[in-house]
Amino acid sequence: MKYAVRLLSSLYQVGPVKRTIIVWLLLQAVLWLFFAVGYVAKPEAWQDVPAVDPASAAVGGEASTLGYIVFRNLIVLLLIVGGNLLVRFGVVTPGLLILVAQGAAIGWLAGTNGFEIPFSSVAAANMQYLRIGLWETSAYAVCCGFTLTKSLLVADSFPARQWTETHTIRSLKFSRAEKVLALLTLLLLVSAALVEALYLAS
Repeated sequence: MKYAVRLLSSLYQVGPVKRTIIVWLLLQAVLWLFFAVGYVAKPEAWQDVPAVDPASAAVGGEASTLGYIVFRNLIVLLLIVGGNLLVRFGVVTPGLLILVAQGAAIGWLAGTNGFEIPFSSVAAANMQYLRIGLWETSAYAVCCGFTLTKSLLVADSFPARQWTETHTIRSLKFSRAEKVLALLTLLLLVSAALVEALYLAS
């Protein structure tokens, strides 16, 4: 527990790029841990998997499917960013908790092959993760990384007895590196959505 607190504390003492890399590694660790747990818990999910046409998960044509995927992922991003900007208790923000929960949910879903279009093998699932999932989860991690230190209200503990720091939205300032990371978030999000939409609508 003390190691975890030290690790999280270090996030607020490093620059945005290094912080984002640490957050990305944390998300990947959670994701793959829950993948392994899900795989061990439900090995039958990978046996005799019925073939499902990817197009069955499409929402209309390519454009509408792309819009749906972008909208769905934007909601996750807004929850993470909003949670980070709203409040921080000690070394934890709601946005960071949402990111970890998202990683756990994705990892469990992948490990139990619970997707709307199940994969025929672990290898096929991992290839699809490299094509799409890695970039989506990277977008989540990057947006969390560059907004993590921007909380408007900061308390030393939960529940908050008093606010040790209070800021206004107008006082928020983003460095050049943070602005680049924000642009990277959008590029990752749109790229992953485009690849997924083309896959589903093909």
